[in-house]
Amino acid sequence: MTRRWLFFVPLAALVAVAAGIGLLLGGRAVLTTETDVIEAVADRYLAEAGAGAERTDCQARIAQSDGLWLVVICEDAQGAGYEYFIDRFGRVADRKRLDGRA
Repeated sequence: MTRRWLFFVPLAALVAVAAGIGLLLGGRAVLTTETDVIEAVADRYLAEAGAGAERTDCQARIAQSDGLWLVVICEDAQGAGYEYFIDRFGRVADRKRLDGRA
C-alpha cells in the first residue's frame, strides 16, 4: 500500500502546481479591464512623448487581429504619437510610431 502513495503524491503535486499556474494566469486575464489597460498605456505614452502630451490624447478600439485585444492610439493635434497593440493579457505586444505627417 505504501508503494502506491509513492506514485500518487508526486502526481498530485504536479496537478496542484499546474492548477495553481492556470488559476493565476486566468485570474489575471479576467481581472484586467479595458479601462485599466488604457490608463496604463496612457501613463506609458505620457512618459515616452514628453512635454505637451496629455492623457486625453489616447483612445482605444478593439483589435482586428487574432491574439490581440485592443489598439490604444495616442496622438497629439498634429498626429504624432504611438499606436500600442495590446494582447489578451493586457500587455503591450507591439508599438508603432505615428509621425504626424499628413
